Amino acid sequence: MKKLIISVGMLILATIIGPGTILASTITDAIYQANIRATNASYTATHVAAPFTWATDSLLDGYYIDSEFNNLAMRDSIGNDIPFMPGQGSDPWIMWIDQIAQNSAINYNLYTGGETAMGGKLAYFPDTAGMSVVDSASLELGNDFEIELSGRFNDGYNLSKFGAFWIYTSGTDVSAGNSSSYTETPYNGTTASATSLYGANWIAQTFQFSNDVAVNQFTFRTQRVGNPTGNFNYAIYATSGDVPTGSALVSGSVVASTISTSAVNHTFDFSNIINLTAGTRYAIVLSLPNGDSSNKLTYWYNPTNPYANGRYYTTNNSGSSWSGTATTDINISITGNANNTIVTAADISSSEHVYKISLSAGTMNIYIDGLLEGSAAFAVSITDNANNLVIGANGSMPYLYYAKITVGGVLKGSWEWQYAATFTDLSGNSNDATPSFRITTTDADVSVAVINYAACNQSAFIVGDDEDAVEIVTDDDLGTMPTGWYVNLHPENLPGGQQITDFLEEMNFPSAFLWLSLAFGGGAIITILSFGLTRKLLPCAVAGLIWQVFWCATIGVPWWVLVPVAVVIIGEMTNRKLASY
Repeated sequence: MKKLIISVGMLILATIIGPGTILASTITDAIYQANIRATNASYTATHVAAPFTWATDSLLDGYYIDSEFNNLAMRDSIGNDIPFMPGQGSDPWIMWIDQIAQNSAINYNLYTGGETAMGGKLAYFPDTAGMSVVDSASLELGNDFEIELSGRFNDGYNLSKFGAFWIYTSGTDVSAGNSSSYTETPYNGTTASATSLYGANWIAQTFQFSNDVAVNQFTFRTQRVGNPTGNFNYAIYATSGDVPTGSALVSGSVVASTISTSAVNHTFDFSNIINLTAGTRYAIVLSLPNGDSSNKLTYWYNPTNPYANGRYYTTNNSGSSWSGTATTDINISITGNANNTIVTAADISSSEHVYKISLSAGTMNIYIDGLLEGSAAFAVSITDNANNLVIGANGSMPYLYYAKITVGGVLKGSWEWQYAATFTDLSGNSNDATPSFRITTTDADVSVAVINYAACNQSAFIVGDDEDAVEIVTDDDLGTMPTGWYVNLHPENLPGGQQITDFLEEMNFPSAFLWLSLAFGGGAIITILSFGLTRKLLPCAVAGLIWQVFWCATIGVPWWVLVPVAVVIIGEMTNRKLASY
């Protein structure tokens, strides 16, 4: 019985504290703790990037966080580090919520202060535009390069240099490939003209590609008549019955007054790149809502054009209904890049990863978390063009830890989150990046707020000479304090511990009273029960020791409390030894 009690107790102890003892960040010297609460007002939500309001500049000015953002770490209620991004300027902070149950709330802890680097999971959370790097000769990939991306990946172009190279995630597949220019032109002549593009009179041209194409712009022959106000709008739609349907897949606009009064081919960019599927019919819709019969756009069409993959449509009610002729097309060209997949890695789980795509000696490889997952021959160079490099656009990377590009064995670009409007190239090659920052939640039902922010460690403050700055007095500046008698409890290391602590604090009840009562009172109870079962001092002493070790290892009860229990065990063992003679 005695051996059974000891074995079971140690097994329970190992099971409970084992997984939670290894943590990425170090918060021992944290001075402040913010309690942050995420609330879900609807169904269970997963993989949410959510904002919360906190004044970054005020925290910096008050020395609550250092200028390098090293003394920061954010954890969930059981002590696991989570990715987060301090707000740039007046922007909100962004945090990652892996899952939050229906109509529930979860508490998180953000630790700051101190002189020790915490190693928190600082990450860059891009907005729709992602992070762009201006084209540079040093970043041209050629036939010998390595690209490394670390973060979380969603479907979409995780990295793209339009017309040259791309990395794409689709479900559980990760692909990399090159691109070649592709243009679909229903009609490019000037056979006839029409003057009905204004107000509720819109036009559309349907089309389809023979390849999958990433579209970024189109060319339209037109001229401005009079002085229309407002914008010239354009968008690509899916079709049903060969006419536009649903919401715009991609859109854009320009100020109408910027369009030339001469009949020329104008090139217009969409707000972002969109991937269109081969053999699928789409419609490009053009409108000038604020125009009228005297202030409009003129465009050209051919009533006998043989283009087989679409037709010209008109509407006089802003798209509520359309009419068209099978043989008529307008002078328009839709331009993009046909993607050529070189190598694919299959069955990759949706989570945090490190993608590494390399080309060397005529072979392109995909490594996922250091393991080779795909390889293919590719004996040519990646196209050299003037397009920018874009990373994490359109939600393809919810958050990014870092991105690196090596060309010819030399690091040419390296970027990670920085508290700046521009991310400095850490490789020293001046290939600085322009980031867009997420400021909204990815789930409208999930909101986050800072509940409180208070000191959680020994600290003191003095006002500086200018009576504005606050200087932190470190432990070296304080008088000698008795050791071993003061302790910071960490109930967040127990499942549900932080929720219980938050509840007690909201009730103005000291949480330490509960945790210390469980630690010492529970030890007394389990010792008494063990003695009642065995009538032996050694088993009950060991049971009490296991109980105390558990509380010391999890919430931080001081280890010296084990000494009295150990003395009892040693005394009992000595007594048994003497009694055997």
